[in-house]
Amino acid sequence: MIARLVFLIGLFLFPNAMTSCSKEEYKTYHHHEKQPSDENDDPDKKDEIPSKMSSGNYQLLTSQPGQVIEGLGFEIQSDNYSERYENDDPEFGVPWDLAPAERTRLAKEMLSGFRYMRVAMGIWFRGISDDRKNFQERFPGQVNSLLQLMNDAGVEGISMEYWSPAPYWKNNNSLNNGTLKDYNDDNFLEEFTDALVKDAKYMKEQGFKISSWGLQNESQHTNPSYPHCHYTEDQLVKVFGMAAPKIRALDNTIEIIYDTNSGNAGTYGEKLWKENPQLLQYVDAWVYHRIGDNSDNVMKRRENYLANNQGKPIYQNEFEYFREQVKDYTREWRMVNTAQSIMNWMTFIQSPKWYWLHALKPISEIDREGFGLGVYRPSAENRGLDYPNLKHGHFTYEWSNYNAIAGFLKYMPWDSRRYNIKEDEERSNNRVMAWKKPDGKYVIAVTNRSDEWFEFKITLDKERSFNGHRYNKEGVNLDLGRQTDSSILSAKVKPWSIDFWVEE
Repeated sequence: MIARLVFLIGLFLFPNAMTSCSKEEYKTYHHHEKQPSDENDDPDKKDEIPSKMSSGNYQLLTSQPGQVIEGLGFEIQSDNYSERYENDDPEFGVPWDLAPAERTRLAKEMLSGFRYMRVAMGIWFRGISDDRKNFQERFPGQVNSLLQLMNDAGVEGISMEYWSPAPYWKNNNSLNNGTLKDYNDDNFLEEFTDALVKDAKYMKEQGFKISSWGLQNESQHTNPSYPHCHYTEDQLVKVFGMAAPKIRALDNTIEIIYDTNSGNAGTYGEKLWKENPQLLQYVDAWVYHRIGDNSDNVMKRRENYLANNQGKPIYQNEFEYFREQVKDYTREWRMVNTAQSIMNWMTFIQSPKWYWLHALKPISEIDREGFGLGVYRPSAENRGLDYPNLKHGHFTYEWSNYNAIAGFLKYMPWDSRRYNIKEDEERSNNRVMAWKKPDGKYVIAVTNRSDEWFEFKITLDKERSFNGHRYNKEGVNLDLGRQTDSSILSAKVKPWSIDFWVEE
């Protein structure tokens, strides 16, 4: 038990150094102030719309389309943490460990609307082949449960990204820590990259559509005490240069992503685009991790993100809140901040995608509140913990995370197109984003990350009719009524809320 505790502490304290090697000199936390408590609120008082409130003037620019928004993603914890990470570990994971009805509820209630499921190779998908060179399902039914989940939820494909390659290729013969055995032997690297292609073939043969592929999650870490493979900048570029053409040859519809820490702005990205530009043809997107980041920073750092992007899309594919962020931020602040993260990445960085971290976390994990859209009780977990009434194999929602995203899942269909909105002032606590759905109807999302009501006065291009829907700690999809045949949309947003105005 002590070893397990030390392991978990090391695992989740280590990310404090996650950007230490980035040229941005950027940290994803310690830049916020502690927020006031959201306890002892008076809900009746908050529901009263005041006669006067702060407001801003906005204009929907229907002549200025932005990027196509392909969709949102999540990660699935289809296995469990371990000290050994071997095939004989206890069988554990989502959705396999859920009751049959709960698997269906997870898919149809929580995950419907997501387009992508991030599959973490070497940590959450880590069955090791007999020769220890490749991955496969670790226990019977693991693959089928994932495929059924995707089918029931309508998820299109997976983002297949390595935390660690199979143990044979590592200098320590383990999924934990370490690096590749040899970077100087090209024959070894050819065999290794062939094995990566074999992993991809296995996933495709099982029935997974691979939407995205990544060589390594957060390459810069050295010994994080969980499945990982460390690469220096030169090593990552060399192996990427050998692996990416093979993945492209296997399936040219797979999006190949690069870095997953600081994208084009970090030292790993610069090593590729500046010193090895011949490899840019294999980079389909630069990817970042900005965990629990205050959404203000996307606005402030837009020029840094967009510089040297080489004409490639940019997005972040891991967002959650660490324990210290959970302690320092209220649930309501985190909820609205998460929604604003989606909006700001798409508005200011023109991101086509955005990923939350986990769908569900076990109730036994100490970071569950900030990491999961919900929590579940594993079949082997008999402690009450904070969920004494939650049955084995059942889950419940973490509203501060799920309610932040739910409106986008419902009202931002895949391949919607963003449209610019002119703002009289860029307000960090009151964000706005508009898009046109594939059916031609507009949606305008507005937020209020403050204690006071705020009015968005949005000038439209012509008279239009909208239905309003609110998401906050009181619930999801709360009816706000209609505004009909008007050339100005007046959106009065309650404190700590996310509203969606959907054109009829």
